[in-house]
Amino acid sequence: MSLSAALNTAKSSLAASQLQTQVVSSNIANVNTAGATRKIANVVSGSAGTVTVTSISQASNSVLFRNMLDATSKLQVSVAHSDAYSRLNEILGDTDSTESPQAKIAALNDALSTLANTPGNYDLARSAVQSAQDLVTTIRSSADTVATLRRDADTKLATAASDMNRILGELESVNRQIVSGTAKGNDVTDQTDQRDRLVTELSQYVGVNANIRAGNDMVLYTDSGVTLLETNARTVSFQPTSSLVPGEEGNALYIDGVAVTGANSYMPVKSGMVVGLTDVRDKIANTYGAQLDELARGLISAFSEFDPTGSGVAKTGIFTSTQDLSTTTGPVAVGSLTDTTAFSGSMDVSFTVTYEGTAYQASGTLTADDLATPDAFAQCLQTLVAEAKTTGGTALGAGRISVASDGTALSMTATGIGDSIGFSVSGLSANLAAAGVAAGTGTPAAEPVYAGLSATLSLASGLTTTPTMIRDGVSYDFNPGSPTKLAGYSDRIVALTSAMEATRSFSTASGANPLTSLAGYASSSVGWVQEQRSAAATSVTSMSTLVTKTSETLSSETGINLDVELTRLIELERSYQASAKIISTVDQMLSQLLESF
Repeated sequence: MSLSAALNTAKSSLAASQLQTQVVSSNIANVNTAGATRKIANVVSGSAGTVTVTSISQASNSVLFRNMLDATSKLQVSVAHSDAYSRLNEILGDTDSTESPQAKIAALNDALSTLANTPGNYDLARSAVQSAQDLVTTIRSSADTVATLRRDADTKLATAASDMNRILGELESVNRQIVSGTAKGNDVTDQTDQRDRLVTELSQYVGVNANIRAGNDMVLYTDSGVTLLETNARTVSFQPTSSLVPGEEGNALYIDGVAVTGANSYMPVKSGMVVGLTDVRDKIANTYGAQLDELARGLISAFSEFDPTGSGVAKTGIFTSTQDLSTTTGPVAVGSLTDTTAFSGSMDVSFTVTYEGTAYQASGTLTADDLATPDAFAQCLQTLVAEAKTTGGTALGAGRISVASDGTALSMTATGIGDSIGFSVSGLSANLAAAGVAAGTGTPAAEPVYAGLSATLSLASGLTTTPTMIRDGVSYDFNPGSPTKLAGYSDRIVALTSAMEATRSFSTASGANPLTSLAGYASSSVGWVQEQRSAAATSVTSMSTLVTKTSETLSSETGINLDVELTRLIELERSYQASAKIISTVDQMLSQLLESF
């Protein structure tokens, strides 16, 4: 090798070592920078033994990066769910909490049972009213928390939309720099790291799919296929919901003009904070709100009052609301009085009334006077229905089913408060059938839904000043001693405790036990929150572990290892020294050669 060739080789090696040292030094400087990848100087041997750094690349693993983005998006859904259930748990408490609706219902039941033993005790009546007020306060407070939870989620969605627009704007700028730098052959590895960090940040809000096309140009989509970035960043828009109606969805979030949340979205995103917050606002909070509404409906219905005179008009009792909860099933045709000769003098009659799944047997004696007119006949049947009893001796009572006549035909109508009422008339004695009375059925619809009822639940006016109304009745007077009240009258109080303990129907869409007592439903609601909270917390733990492990694996594959870089720096230092030694030696040889002339 000639001296000039040796000198050229040493000079190129020196320059290559210098560039490689800069790359390694940059790696060492970024060893603690999140998302920084290891940069590698690519060295190529040329003719005559020279070496050249042709490009700078970076370590990458697209599969691990993709997995980390997916795990990050799914984690944010679980975090949003877990936070929501934790907030509900804070105001709800466990099933043994003295502040839970279940505990307040139990306290009211105990107060009523104590009052039933001494119905004339004013202090016990006032204590029962206070227990009822405590229950109302607990339910309304829970309803307020649900409303706050929804408002907070809606506000966070607006913040998320703003953050996404900022991130997408930065992504557009960095992506343009990368595309331009790639076309010019510049080192764009630092900008690529920045782009990846921005994509990772964006994946917290929505699930993303990133594709790299020609020229190192990134195209970004949501996990549902909506474009987020393609040369230009797409706009994310969200209009905060001015009024969140109980049971209804709030406003949708839009990306590039396409709704990506809500029931009307045909390209809904599947993961990310946006999905989690939307679930909290429109599903989790609404579901628990529906349970509170059902509990309020059950209370109003259980304590409702029926006209003891048999008018068939039901009204609210101790618990009431500004919403109208009146319900009616019917009228059900039960025939007409067509043949009075079916009766000869007095005659025993009987039939069965099935009301809300419970059979009541009606029986009595009809006389000629009872058959004088259709109206008289209807009134007679009305009395028999009210006096109908179960096999255990419990009477159906007046006011629940009304029998009417239009002059020819007979019909029955069931009324109630907050209930979808089912009843039927069957098992007619032969003489009733011969007189033209027919069996009939009133088919109930699904249980009525009163969205937002829990927020309007209240005690009947006058109860706090006249607590004895809890004994005598609120809308109707049940005390047989009126106007001079019987202090020992306890029938109404006993009926209220029985109504609280009776099995009732609740909406199947609310998520809690649809067939249980008031206390059982409240317990089921608490159980639902606890079960969902536990599942969400487990999901957070699982997804957090997955994100951590995936990030660690990705870092070990593409990240910067300080020991490796320091070792590489020592190697470059030795290479630099060797190249410098060659140059020094060639310089000495050239000097000696020149001195020889």
